[in-house]
Amino acid sequence: MSFYECISVFPEGASSASRMALTARALGYKGIIICNRDPARIFMPQAVEKIRGIEVAIGAEVTASGSKALKSRISALRSRYPFIVVRAGSEETIRVASEDPNVDLLIHPCDFKRPLAIATARAAKSNQICIGFDLSGLVSLRGSSRSRWLAALRKNLQMVRKFDLSPIITASATCHLDLRSTRDLVAMAEVAGFEADEAKEALRRPGKLLQLNRRNWIAPGVELL
Repeated sequence: MSFYECISVFPEGASSASRMALTARALGYKGIIICNRDPARIFMPQAVEKIRGIEVAIGAEVTASGSKALKSRISALRSRYPFIVVRAGSEETIRVASEDPNVDLLIHPCDFKRPLAIATARAAKSNQICIGFDLSGLVSLRGSSRSRWLAALRKNLQMVRKFDLSPIITASATCHLDLRSTRDLVAMAEVAGFEADEAKEALRRPGKLLQLNRRNWIAPGVELL
């Protein structure tokens, strides 16, 4: 299966890139995308090149203090990395990310106070931005907190289906011990409300985006062969 996972590594995570790659390969992934906030500071990225049997791509998670800074940061990183992620932390971040076609993945919070809005869904659809579902809450939360999180996730998933958006699922691992096998992550997604085929396609989508972004586009819809 051509499954990919989006992760963070040392120094922003607890495990090195090579340790994450070895574990992900053993768990059935075809590739991983490293999405650190500062990709230039990844510890010994050259060590990953020696690991065979898994593709390791360097992407970037974009963070900034305001809308102008966020737009500028997205634009600056787009030309350097083939995969751009924004993890929504505020309404302003959600709005800016959903309206920027340079963003590949918007990881939206599963929170009833900040549901996936119609305006956000329409903007994401127009700009071909994938909506990310961080499934780590299924493991870390307990009791009523988990129930509220699941309910919010299912509401967001309904909106994704209504507007025919492209979902991506992830465990947002920052340590090799946090990685889940492809089978386990699909099972977790099913518990959260995904159909099995829908979850599998959501795990394949990051790899497809990588291939698309690596092609030489000289203008919207125009590729240099």
